[in-house]
Formats: sequence, structure tokens, C-alpha cells
Amino acid sequence: MKRKLQLLGAVLTLALCAGAADAAPKNGFSVNGGLISSSVTTTIVGTGTALDGVSYSYNGSGLSVGFDYQFALNDNLTLNPFVMLSGENISGLGNNITGNHSILGLQLRYWIGDVFIGGHIGGYSETVTNNNYNLSTNASGPGGGLVAGWENPNGGIYMMGQLDSAKLNYGYTDTRLTDVRLSVGDRWK
Repeated sequence: MKRKLQLLGAVLTLALCAGAADAAPKNGFSVNGGLISSSVTTTIVGTGTALDGVSYSYNGSGLSVGFDYQFALNDNLTLNPFVMLSGENISGLGNNITGNHSILGLQLRYWIGDVFIGGHIGGYSETVTNNNYNLSTNASGPGGGLVAGWENPNGGIYMMGQLDSAKLNYGYTDTRLTDVRLSVGDRWK
């Protein structure tokens, strides 16, 4: 978790160092891509057996892609409905395990010149696949997070870091997803 916060801090620092311009945020569609690092902790609960309370965790890293549409509410606020998808290699569950995470969410961003900070809520989902046996399992649930970044008002290029936390429902488990995404994108204005 400390490493993920350091990565998000680095993106925010880069964004702040990029400087502030007088342009207001613009409406428009964007696409972004980058890296993801995820961590999942699961505790078995409610089975009424000796398994209750047993915990395990796994980590993932891979590539992420996202899409959004930005609605400028005024010179300092935007509303961004978004979708983010990732494909990851999973460690901690065995060999040849892959995972996918997705978010359908809504961000509210506060702008200071070309720099933005904000938060979001959304629906999160996870699919974990054992490629050796072609078996997969799915979970979904609510979550939220923080976002920070910088967007060039003239060229539409932007960088952002995103920290997410979600509670996924696998049935008899208390499952927590935490991830960090670092992305570069382009907005059409």
C-alpha cells in the first residue's frame, strides 16, 4: 500500500510541477492507457465451519485502458463518467493465473489551472482465471477512490494517477481490492 501511495504522490507532484494555465477545463471524450498494480485480501466468513476467519491475498500487475467523457460544470469543476479495464498477471494464487478488473464510475474533479484532483464512486468487478484448467471466477461490488493529474489545455494530452478501493462479493468472503493506476491519455475537444 505504501508503494501505491508513493506512485500516486509522484504523479501528483509531476502534475503540480507542470504549471498552471488560465484555461478552463473543456468538454470532450478521452482515451487513456497505462499501468495497474492491484492487491486483493480475502477473508472467509459466514460458512459456520473451521474455514471462517481464514485469510489469503494475491497481487496483480499489468496494463490498463480507460475511456471517459468530461462535462465542464464551471471553470473549476468537471464531471467525468468513465470506464476502466485491465488485464493482469496474478501472483500469490499459483502459476499461470490472470485477472481482469473493471470500473464503471463517476468522477468529480476540482481544477487548479491545468492540474486536477478529485474523487470517484463506481461499480467494480474482478475475474480471476486459472489458465491451466480454463476455470474462472467473478466478483463485483461498490467502491471509490481518488484521482490526480495534469491536462494540457491545448493539445489534450494528460497524465493521471488513480487510487481505488472496493469491496467485492464472492459469497462467503470479505474481499477487499486496492489498486493504483498510472495513465497517459488524450482528450478530443
